[in-house]
Amino acid sequence: MTAKYIRIAAAAGALAVAVGALTACSDSSTASAPIGTEPVTTTTMPGTDSSKASVSSEASKQAADGASKAAVSPPDTKPNATTTPPANFPGGSPPPSGIKLSDKDKAYLSDLKKQNVSFMGDDDNNVALTMGHYVCDAKTQKADPMLVKAYVRAAIGPMTKSDAEANTKSDKVIAAAEKNLC
Repeated sequence: MTAKYIRIAAAAGALAVAVGALTACSDSSTASAPIGTEPVTTTTMPGTDSSKASVSSEASKQAADGASKAAVSPPDTKPNATTTPPANFPGGSPPPSGIKLSDKDKAYLSDLKKQNVSFMGDDDNNVALTMGHYVCDAKTQKADPMLVKAYVRAAIGPMTKSDAEANTKSDKVIAAAEKNLC
């Protein structure tokens, strides 16, 4: 009999909490509360002449109409051909100044080039080297090979035209890394 009362009390308590939560969530009276009793206007300011305010609001309307009618062209986004980046600019000519490639790195990059594997926007081979070193690190940590392939495939995917090509190229990246870097 006592267990029955405990269950009824627990159910009633849960129902009270649920009703309280729903009541609190549906109360939106503060979102629509009025700011004050005076009307809010944006055309006049206290202490200014209303005739000046109406003239300035008409001028701003005319300016807005003129701006919307004018043809606006986007800015020129092509780089200036006469501008050259500084020598220490990251992403400069491969490899960037101050960074020496190891023989393993060179062999890996050469293998990728022979197999016609490249990464989108990887002018300095940074992405290719990152993927190769990732494969080696994942191999030493005994990571799931499917996870490694998925990661490499995601990096190579934008340069491919089909899923089959992306799978093939990701296999080539993994094989080249295992052969040359690891």
